[in-house]
Amino acid sequence: MLFSISYHENVNNWATKSLIEAIRGKGHDVRPIRLADLGAEIPHKFVHLDEDISDIAGLIVRTIGFGTGDQITFRISVLEQFEDAGVYVMNPAYSFRRAKDKYATLTSLHKAGIYVPKTYVGENLEAAMEFVEEVGDVVIKPLIGSRGLGAIRAGMPELTYRAMKFIHQLGQVLYVQEMIEKPDRDIRAFVIGGKLVGAMYRYLPEENRDEWRTNVHGGGRAELAQLEPEYEECAIKTAEALNLDYTGVDIIESENGPCVLEANASPSWSALSRVTDLDVAGMIIDHFIEKCRR
Repeated sequence: MLFSISYHENVNNWATKSLIEAIRGKGHDVRPIRLADLGAEIPHKFVHLDEDISDIAGLIVRTIGFGTGDQITFRISVLEQFEDAGVYVMNPAYSFRRAKDKYATLTSLHKAGIYVPKTYVGENLEAAMEFVEEVGDVVIKPLIGSRGLGAIRAGMPELTYRAMKFIHQLGQVLYVQEMIEKPDRDIRAFVIGGKLVGAMYRYLPEENRDEWRTNVHGGGRAELAQLEPEYEECAIKTAEALNLDYTGVDIIESENGPCVLEANASPSWSALSRVTDLDVAGMIIDHFIEKCRR
């Protein structure tokens, strides 16, 4: 069978490369594609550059890429057309888009009864400041982002206002979230096919005690985690609520139990593989091929 994997600029990205190697290792062909290089015809025909790829059995989405509103809309729509044509898409187009949007993620999880932080989302600076005055210590995040990049913790009202005013002047949506008390760690739980396959604690960097983010790419330390049943159930329920075939779920241990910050639709797993000794890429591909054959 022939499969495709979407990538943006670097096909040798660690996660993308490991998925390609896993597919080939199982005796299948794979064609890396950039969604920006795709064209589609109606009825169902798909062309990557000058090659007809309408016969692919499945497509793994690693990125939508950057672009204008029209470009992003087209890329999501062409993924949906693949699905309509009977091509299995992992993660599905709508699920991928929703998980990339922190606002859509939290509303979906709250609807499913999953505990999430109190959050303000909008374009009204005054309303955002009223929210800050109500909850106190907050984190300002980009609506779409990963690895903790662009997130600002602002415990002082003056600093918070300056940061939000700058974001507002750039024409960006304000995404402001209460800072919940927790241990000096959080949890990354990895779910594939509705099952928890592994989890790790991510501790704050020891060499930088001013850092409040636990992301491993930012210097956080990873350690194997054996989750309590309520945390395992929370991770699985999160994947189900967002309809994600595989996902890395970020959970904090609050005084009210598991609290989900976000679920990544195109997670990396280098640290998880290191602490669990799991072949995560192989597990993702096994599930992917199984779904393609149905």
